[in-house]
Amino acid sequence: MFTLIKKFNILVVIFFTFQCTKKANLNLNSKELLIFSKLSEYEFVERDFQGKLKFKKSGLKYTLNTALFSDYAQKERIIFLPSGTQIQYNRKKVFDMPIGTVITKTFFMPKNLLKPTENLQKLETRLLIHQPKGWFAVSYIWNQAETEAEIAYGGKVIPLQIINQEGKDIQFNYLVPSRNQCFNCHQAYEGNTQAIVPIGIQAKHLNKEISLGVSQLELWEKKGVLVGFLNFFVPKLPDAFDERYSLEERARAYLDINCSYCHNVKSAGGLNSKLVLTFEETNFQEIGVCKTPGSAGKGGGGLRYDIVPAKAEESILYYRISTTESGAMMPPIGRALVHKEGVKLIQDWINSMPFKNCF
Repeated sequence: MFTLIKKFNILVVIFFTFQCTKKANLNLNSKELLIFSKLSEYEFVERDFQGKLKFKKSGLKYTLNTALFSDYAQKERIIFLPSGTQIQYNRKKVFDMPIGTVITKTFFMPKNLLKPTENLQKLETRLLIHQPKGWFAVSYIWNQAETEAEIAYGGKVIPLQIINQEGKDIQFNYLVPSRNQCFNCHQAYEGNTQAIVPIGIQAKHLNKEISLGVSQLELWEKKGVLVGFLNFFVPKLPDAFDERYSLEERARAYLDINCSYCHNVKSAGGLNSKLVLTFEETNFQEIGVCKTPGSAGKGGGGLRYDIVPAKAEESILYYRISTTESGAMMPPIGRALVHKEGVKLIQDWINSMPFKNCF
């Protein structure tokens, strides 16, 4: 019996060692991709029988455990890989993607937030294109007929009128980000060099059950597009609005996807304000508890601490996600509306903390 167990353990070690050493074809010698003025010029789109543009089925659709809030817009996310290439799995970091990969994210705005999946207006498609020198970000704005989307290096403000959750007509300006504004969110520093990086392409966001007992990452491996994946200690963030998880877990997951792309140890928010909002951070002072901000300025709303336990209304973090005032609102771009459900989640989390006098 002992011999069988020993042999089994040796086989397990060999299997995991083999999986860890498997390398994806990252297309490292690929040439730079052309950036087209119209979305229809890319090979990953085609026209339907009505002449409308649509993405080819060869793309890899994906969803996240919790979606980043963007004015209640619905999103469709698709990855297009060069033929014969794969994604390299990484347990802790953004996955390595082949040169020539294009990540598309299309934004649809519902006419009525009480019916969020009906009567959708297609607004924009953002592309992240993996060039030999790094990721290139650009947006394309759709026409009303959905027959074309044209490049918008300078971004655009789109006036919208929708019905909110209270059944009231509201008007707001939806922002299509400019090329330069893409750096505000898709950013990381390696030394003194700033680079664009994808946000959601991490195991913790993608490890989501798609069918009974099968995760999205397992499906990717079975399709042959994910290499080095180990279905063993795979990190996973909860759905921030799934009440089967604890309030703290859900709040931290919400802050991770909506804030930590900037508030981490390698991006501007974390470096300047010293506020780190990744789910993995365990030091509550780094998360903001009784911490004075490093760079809030007038954006702090006259408040002193990022988080005051048991007192959300005295916390800068709560104030900044619940305001739309320019210079104070967080995130500083990417939304014009307040995410009421997200704000309530953070409010409840802060108010649930044991009282602590920060003075």
